Amino acid sequence: MMINTNIVYVCLFLFLMIVLFRLIEKPVEANSFQVTQQQAIRVLFIGNSYIYVNDLPWLTQQLAESAKETRTLETEMVVVGGATLKSHWRSGKALRLLKTKRWDYVVLQEQSTLPITNPKEMYKYASLFDAEIKRVNSQTVFYLTWAKQNQPETQQILTDSYMTIAKELKAKVAPVGIAWQKVQEANPKLNLYSSDQSHPSPIGSYVAASVFYTIFYEGSPVGLSRRIYSSQFSTPQEGNRLELESLSETDAQIIQNLVEYIVRN
Repeated sequence: MMINTNIVYVCLFLFLMIVLFRLIEKPVEANSFQVTQQQAIRVLFIGNSYIYVNDLPWLTQQLAESAKETRTLETEMVVVGGATLKSHWRSGKALRLLKTKRWDYVVLQEQSTLPITNPKEMYKYASLFDAEIKRVNSQTVFYLTWAKQNQPETQQILTDSYMTIAKELKAKVAPVGIAWQKVQEANPKLNLYSSDQSHPSPIGSYVAASVFYTIFYEGSPVGLSRRIYSSQFSTPQEGNRLELESLSETDAQIIQNLVEYIVRN
């Protein structure tokens, strides 16, 4: 009789396990899919040539890859040469993309001199974009850019304009212009500008990418790759890559340490 009772208990246990497994099977699959979908950090860049020259989003992805981050970085950009936030708002393309996909961060970059000449217009359209960004549960990051090479005195105005609107909207700031300023003070031989004295050189874009990496991953850029490649050659094989710059270990450490300090403070 004891043997038969044990058999009954075993059969009942197996039956209950089968039922329980079937009940939880589908939710587990759904949750697994959801976790997979959330693995990547997804960023939308909205701006102009200060983003697409040297392909800043792609450079930032390469830094994340060199850090062997468990969450990959996926980026898209809506960029037009010389574009303002006002022109992006009126064209509607950026807004459509914002609403059709999931984004962790949306980077807003104003035309390079507008924060100096017309900050009120910048604030108006930055606020309109920020409201839509919040509506889709994403987070605004302002791309605080740099002064033109022959107008270094305007950096403080740029900084104040971006910091003011970011504080008002409770948004993040990527302090690229401040990082540029400090890197140049630390090593004047590092040329961050292209020949037009406005757009970034590959090293200038590397500084910007280091700032964005630090913002997106809330970590440290120290130890990231110091080699800068063209986005036209994105395959892993060295022979298929076009190297634009290779920073010395000392210069890379200067940039990375300054970026970490500036972003955190």
